[in-house]
Amino acid sequence: MEEKQFEVSFDMRNKLALQMLHVTLPPDFVDKINNFIDGKVENLDVIRQNSDSKYPPGIDLDIGLTEDNQDVKLLKSTLDTICGEYLRQIGHGDSHVDVFESWSILSYAGDYNPLHDHGVLTPGGLSMILYMKVPECISKLPDPDDKDGKIWFNDHSGDIDGFTYFIWDNRNQDMLRKLYPVAEEYFKPKVGTLLIFPNWLKHAVMPFFGEGERRTLAANANIISPEMFNWKDASEEEREKLLTTLRNSRYRYGGGGGGLGEKKKN
Repeated sequence: MEEKQFEVSFDMRNKLALQMLHVTLPPDFVDKINNFIDGKVENLDVIRQNSDSKYPPGIDLDIGLTEDNQDVKLLKSTLDTICGEYLRQIGHGDSHVDVFESWSILSYAGDYNPLHDHGVLTPGGLSMILYMKVPECISKLPDPDDKDGKIWFNDHSGDIDGFTYFIWDNRNQDMLRKLYPVAEEYFKPKVGTLLIFPNWLKHAVMPFFGEGERRTLAANANIISPEMFNWKDASEEEREKLLTTLRNSRYRYGGGGGGLGEKKKN
């Protein structure tokens, strides 16, 4: 079956010591993946009861295992292509990227996710968040982009309810001695917006208090550099052997301090 093609818009945001790619995906693609996720959510209460986490439940999409499913195949090929564009824009177009896992988080009033990063199976990797559903109580809030990135968060106004919070450290030793703050940013969820960033970037989700479901799709990708493996000249058999070895690995780079980091949620 020939895969459908569609246009997306790219916007690389160059921040201090960080590049984050903003991608706008078409509504029909988001609807297709939402329908696929809906089919996996038979009983949310049961999923919550069986979860060993106090945070919102995650729905595993088996992106590296069930690629015979056309919806998952479309999702993976789309994310692989976009991650490849990220690498190209930052000057690493000679590396191969493999999105190897994906899951969806369904959040409701009072839910939140603490500060975390994601683990990958190669020394360098990418993580991503796709906003699938956004409750009205969040979508009606002011957007930091409309205020030149400035929002005052110390007045308990609720202006960041349901936002994603990113924090990273771009300070040198001199700045540390002078007590310079770390870099941070709050991002307002928008349906169809995909954010791609290095897997080490720490982020959290603020709680919200209102009706509706906040749904995201998260994924992780391995970066296979030429120094690690000659993907360009390798045979299909050699490539598949490498991908299988990586996907079966228990070691994680990152994911809460490195080592055997667990899959984190968004």
